[in-house]
Amino acid sequence: MSILSFLIVAAAAAGEGSVIDPLSARTYHVAIAGTHAFAGVSAGLKILDITNPSSPAVISVMPLPQSATYLLARNDRVFLAQGPAGVYIIDTSDPTNPRVIAHIETAGSAMMVDVHESVLAVADGSIGISLFDLSNPDAPRLTGRGDWDDYCRGVKFYLHELYVCAGKSGLVILEVDDDGTPSMRGSSPTRGDARDIAFNDRTAFIADGAHGLSVVDISDPSNPELVANARTNDLAHGVATDHDLVYVADGQAGVIVYRFEAPNHLEFVHRFDNHGGYANKVTAHDGYLYVANDSKGVLVLDIRDIGNLGKTK
Repeated sequence: MSILSFLIVAAAAAGEGSVIDPLSARTYHVAIAGTHAFAGVSAGLKILDITNPSSPAVISVMPLPQSATYLLARNDRVFLAQGPAGVYIIDTSDPTNPRVIAHIETAGSAMMVDVHESVLAVADGSIGISLFDLSNPDAPRLTGRGDWDDYCRGVKFYLHELYVCAGKSGLVILEVDDDGTPSMRGSSPTRGDARDIAFNDRTAFIADGAHGLSVVDISDPSNPELVANARTNDLAHGVATDHDLVYVADGQAGVIVYRFEAPNHLEFVHRFDNHGGYANKVTAHDGYLYVANDSKGVLVLDIRDIGNLGKTK
């Protein structure tokens, strides 16, 4: 099988980047570990060598049953959410030859995953969240569930709590005890349909669908407070933070960049074009932004100087 790559290279300030579309597959999320990027695509998993981010190379492709909606790369393992097919745990110690070491059938539709110590949390669609014990990674064990009246798309561990993007129910914050059982800690409504979350210190930034970016003060996780909202041009699907900047994957509108100086203050910095794609998720890593750009593959943006945009000298 021949692999084609289409590259456009320019500075971040010009709103350009590098596009990789080797299999003409839709790309939903990108995770980074070391010198490798792991892309969740409609065909399964794609692994790229990003030693030189301006010239990435596909080194392996792993077919899987469903679209890969989200993945987490950690310690030579990739935890991959596969919608109705559940979660796959993949050994990537040899990135040229990834292999499945476990498959978890969830009760809902696995949309996002995160891991803390030996606990795997799954945003499980209409089921809410599902928690699994990974003490034996070859045989994960269900330990608990949390259910809401809305569709759960996002889940992230942060500090001592588990943060859940619970759709129109907003942000839900849970404690997870030592045996993997969740209990309610706090909650906050958001303006829209909570889909993804990122953090900076005691502030949570939520990709809130048609209502753009919502900002929640989590100084007291038992009493989180919605403090700001910025409407974007399309649907906010994903969010990432890097120092004082927030990057929002905004569908057809590309990537919107904000600077925050206080939880209730967001300043527009820049908008990156998506070259005809659809920005699903964003990942910031070591001076570059990796955009899951749907049918256009992976968009790689050089953001090493973007922090200077809009600042007075």
